[in-house]
Amino acid sequence: MRESMTKLPRADAARDETATLVKAFLACATSAFAPLVAEAAARWSLVVEQSTGHGLVPVAPEQITHIFVATATFSNARVAGEVTFGDREYFLNTVLGPAGSPHRFGLWEWADALGRPEIVPRNTDFVLTVSRLELIVEDMAQAVAALEREIAQASAPVIARIEEARADVQAAFQSRLRADDHQRASVAAADAFRQRDYRRVVALLEPYLAVLTGAERKKLIYAKERL
Repeated sequence: MRESMTKLPRADAARDETATLVKAFLACATSAFAPLVAEAAARWSLVVEQSTGHGLVPVAPEQITHIFVATATFSNARVAGEVTFGDREYFLNTVLGPAGSPHRFGLWEWADALGRPEIVPRNTDFVLTVSRLELIVEDMAQAVAALEREIAQASAPVIARIEEARADVQAAFQSRLRADDHQRASVAAADAFRQRDYRRVVALLEPYLAVLTGAERKKLIYAKERL
């Protein structure tokens, strides 16, 4: 009983801090993006959801107890998109594209493709203070305002540059994952080799045949000869 009583205030404090951050996001996003949705045909909406066994469900900021996402959706005659805050990393992100277009990309992707990388905030994860949250959201709104006309008129080559850059990033990420997997397999294979578990050595190293080091390749050949 004593242990549960000591844990409860910490849980309550964390929930209060999350609620404060979410409320700050809703307020500052509404304020910062107001000029972008001031025209009559523009749209702005807010929703806060949290993850449950039945998917995302709407929730009040004060009731957040699981992974959440707060979303501000916007559109005007030129662009449409959304600003989000949440997930496991308390991540702020803006995704948008030309109004009426299926092409939606991160704000930073547009900035890079349009030659304006300096106007977009980059370090936007683990946003755990109201002051930092407000600064990032305001910078994002200013960047959207600066780029919206170019985004609205984006040519096919600009879209192609973004898609190519995105593919490069994804390929680099997959390459890092595969390198990490190879390293783990190499360590496990070395342990299996010491134990003379040659079947396991082969199973671990064969998937990485194209990138094996000389020592790993020798282990693999030796193990195969003893199956």
